[in-house]
Amino acid sequence: MEATEDRAPGRIINPLSEGRLVAAPFTGLPKGSPSVHLDALRGFAAFSVLLNHWRDAFFTDYGSIAHPGFAGTLAYVATGLGRQWVIVFFVMSGYLVGGSVLRSVNSARWSWPDYLLARLSRLYIVLLPALLLGGTLDWAGMHLAGTQAIYSGRSGMHALITDVHAGLTIPALVGNSFFLQTIVLPGMRGRAVPVFGSNGPLWSLCNEFWYYLAFPLLVLLLAKGRTWRRRLLCGLGLLTWEWFVGHSIALLGIPWLMGALIVYLPSISLRRVWVRGLAVSSVLLLLAAGLVLSRWLDSLFGEILLGAVVALLIWVTLSCPTTPLPSVYVHIAHRSSRSSYTLYLVHFPMLIFLKAWFHEPRSLPGMHTLLVSAGILLGVLLYAQVVYEVFEKNTDRLRGWLKLHLMQGQRA
Repeated sequence: MEATEDRAPGRIINPLSEGRLVAAPFTGLPKGSPSVHLDALRGFAAFSVLLNHWRDAFFTDYGSIAHPGFAGTLAYVATGLGRQWVIVFFVMSGYLVGGSVLRSVNSARWSWPDYLLARLSRLYIVLLPALLLGGTLDWAGMHLAGTQAIYSGRSGMHALITDVHAGLTIPALVGNSFFLQTIVLPGMRGRAVPVFGSNGPLWSLCNEFWYYLAFPLLVLLLAKGRTWRRRLLCGLGLLTWEWFVGHSIALLGIPWLMGALIVYLPSISLRRVWVRGLAVSSVLLLLAAGLVLSRWLDSLFGEILLGAVVALLIWVTLSCPTTPLPSVYVHIAHRSSRSSYTLYLVHFPMLIFLKAWFHEPRSLPGMHTLLVSAGILLGVLLYAQVVYEVFEKNTDRLRGWLKLHLMQGQRA
């Protein structure tokens, strides 16, 4: 999922306080080892979503295994948490993107053009290639012999139960390009805009984009020093937003909002080694329990509960002092975080294409299936890294070019 930091320095101050400005405990961006740990969490979340789809594509459901054993049960639990890791993304995105909004409003630097340029350049530099590459892979896969069941949604996978042919259309491509997938538009007789082709994970990008629009409206509505006309416009904007996106998208924004509000939690001291160890181990256990419980409940309540746990984890991580970390861990954390958005957006069509290419059905865990599917998993990871190098890695360069050519007239 897309989430990025605002590189501008500055303290985060509560712009909503009416009597006085109240400094939040976490100022600016996380630095040192807390930043590395959050990078690792974001990278691991993207990989876990891929792992969930990989297991779903090549292995039968847990209930079909006669004697799974402890290791098998643990493996199925660990690889069965796709949507739950998306909630983790939502909370992290709320903390990072929401924090950038609060900093801009507080320092009187807020600008809709600047904000939208930053967000849209970040989103589109990966989204447009992902749509075109994914559509090409789907089209090629559907023309392979013996792949009708896969691309018709009859392979047994839980993540692909719809007919890909129906979603591989120009209207769906246009709709996904404007973040309309899963939204019921007027005149569609209750039918939502489908995701483009097989790329089901695109549902969450729709949520992200519309949260990006709603949160600044909420902050500007409540911030002090606003005229009643501007408050009224923001309020009407939020009401229109909720009517347009629907209740399910709006309510799932609660975990995102939890991430944005982390900056207002009181600071805690975790400098003592034993206190820090106890706090970190406890919150990691809570995260594991929250992931499993959310999967078991399979409800909005469970996802909100998981969001609260993730917010707690980020809060504890930010409270930890900077400590030395192994260079290998730092490198992997940074790399996996930077390419997490690309991995999330491009992995599924390639995974399905390779499954179709090798004619690998879902089967019981065995050495042959494990070796072939592991090779495919590695291939998907390498493919995502190539796409990252070509597109997402150049986000700052694209943003600078757009600022120079699109906004120079505005600033003149």
